[in-house]
Amino acid sequence: MFSNLASNAVTHGAEDQPVRIKAEIEGGHLEICVINGGAPIAPETVGKLFQPFRRGDAASDTQGLGLGLYIASEIAKAHGGTIDVRSDEMETCFSFRMPLA
Repeated sequence: MFSNLASNAVTHGAEDQPVRIKAEIEGGHLEICVINGGAPIAPETVGKLFQPFRRGDAASDTQGLGLGLYIASEIAKAHGGTIDVRSDEMETCFSFRMPLA
């Protein structure tokens, strides 16, 4: 799951900006964020990213079946967690969150 999020950040992020990883434990939860710069994900695309065989609009020239984020979200669910995305003009952040117990 983590390797998919990191790979997506490298593939879709701005070449001149770093991919950042942030991890913390707070309130009995582990949260791991993968953050990259670059063009934002369109709001109408965000809701489809975690569906199987769906890819972002900018992904038309990249390889893949559109299963990576779907599989990542299923792994998160299997651990009692979630994956969310926030994307704006400054950055895109995929956050995985799961309870520690």
